[in-house]
Amino acid sequence: MSKRYEELEKLVSELTTDLRKFYDDGNKAAGTRARKALLTLKNWAHEVRKEISAQRAAADQKPSAKSESKSKTSKPASTSQTTSKKTPPKKK
Repeated sequence: MSKRYEELEKLVSELTTDLRKFYDDGNKAAGTRARKALLTLKNWAHEVRKEISAQRAAADQKPSAKSESKSKTSKPASTSQTTSKKTPPKKK
């Protein structure tokens, strides 16, 4: 986690510098660098999202003692509680 946080801080600090140069000083080249940094940040965020999803999926594959005890005590759903859609009345 520490590594990813450091990467995020670095990306944001670089982006902040270029955004200030673009908006405050009107530096067009800094605007180009800012757009590139934003794209890099977007791609980085996508990678981190994939990692998080993979870790959650791996954790879900391993049944924990907590989830096993809950599944043993939970009651099965009754079939009489199913919802059915009523048909609307016919128009005359």
